[in-house]
Amino acid sequence: MGFFRRRADPQAVLLRQDEAIATFWQWWVAEGRARAAAVFDERADPRPVADDLVPRIRAIHPDLDFETGTGRTARHVLVVTAAGDPGLREVADRWLAAAPPADDAFEYDTWRRPVAEPEGVAVDLGHGRLALCDVRAVLTPRGDLVDVETWHPVFRDLPDQARGQITFLLLDALLGERLVEQRVGAVAWTAEEPADARPLLELRDLLAA
Repeated sequence: MGFFRRRADPQAVLLRQDEAIATFWQWWVAEGRARAAAVFDERADPRPVADDLVPRIRAIHPDLDFETGTGRTARHVLVVTAAGDPGLREVADRWLAAAPPADDAFEYDTWRRPVAEPEGVAVDLGHGRLALCDVRAVLTPRGDLVDVETWHPVFRDLPDQARGQITFLLLDALLGERLVEQRVGAVAWTAEEPADARPLLELRDLLAA
């Protein structure tokens, strides 16, 4: 005998997401914003902020991601992102549309932003740090896009999934998530150094040319 799982009602899914979004912003305005601002202003351990945010953002959709950083007009920014998944862009946009006005403490976005000084960016591997400035890549223009294949010596010791995660984290830090989606074509990574590799940092200038 076969078993059939009833498909979720799209309207019910939207309603649950909207309720979770409303709950998130109610909590944020009541206490979350002040707690997060205090932690970041004092440069304290950010893990309690992550502990607050993770379950509330996952309640909206389990595959949404987030990050915090320095704002452009506010002191800090809270980003809730679709993390490259086009299917999540709409729910992230609804989260942003329900946000309170930016103030001096926080502004909000749905795209990871480029860092001001990518030369200082590094990924913590637990047993060491992988610096963006040490990553090399094959950069291949293709129309308005640039295909990217990354390499770093430590890639030989990492599983393929970790190489990919690091590659996308560094691309987002270098270019910002929006430019990655708009201008970066095929993305790959390799454990063996390509003969024609050059610093990944050059990608920003290549796209600006």
